[in-house]
Amino acid sequence: MQQKQDIKGFTILELLVVITIVAVVSAVGYPNFMDWRKDREIRGSMEKVSSMLRSINTQAQRGNYAVVQFMVKPSGTSTEFFSKGMSKSTESTIANSSGQNVTCQIVNSGYWTNHQVEYSKYDVSTNINNNGAVCFSKDTRYFLKEGKLSKQLNVSIEGRLTNNYIIICTTENANKSGGKCATTQADGLEKPAYLVEWNRFGNISKFKWGGSAWNRL
Repeated sequence: MQQKQDIKGFTILELLVVITIVAVVSAVGYPNFMDWRKDREIRGSMEKVSSMLRSINTQAQRGNYAVVQFMVKPSGTSTEFFSKGMSKSTESTIANSSGQNVTCQIVNSGYWTNHQVEYSKYDVSTNINNNGAVCFSKDTRYFLKEGKLSKQLNVSIEGRLTNNYIIICTTENANKSGGKCATTQADGLEKPAYLVEWNRFGNISKFKWGGSAWNRL
């Protein structure tokens, strides 16, 4: 003998209440999710840039290259990052040539062309709106800057001023500041934004914009 069972379901009113709750939670959570996603994207590109700088400097310290170059190339809504190395033989040839010096020149041909080590491209903006490069060597003799990276404004980090850096931000933020990341809160710099700093010895530091100051990571 089968026992009768009560079959229960949702009423229309209960379904409407559940749908309303889900809609409210989604509306509240979506902006936070998008902010988190943007932050992850910007931080990811910053970590790659930091890694490229460390890697190419390590190769210089090991003697794999006499001089190394890190280059930034903004292109519309994206930015390209290159690391390159100059062989010891090339450096010697240039240094021994009458009237010539090794430079950090940004060129599509010449002694940097066939020595690309690493390349990355991201849909992000930086604080420069044209090509820029910085070069390093093991003995610090070739700490050189070229293009927009040689003409940077000083920024304040941990109570000191520096012009050896690259800022990475969203293209939306950059579009509010003439197509490049602002460098200060007064100029319109907004979160999410990250900064990679270097010095002549190839030491790399990372910072996150907190809304009013750069915080070390």
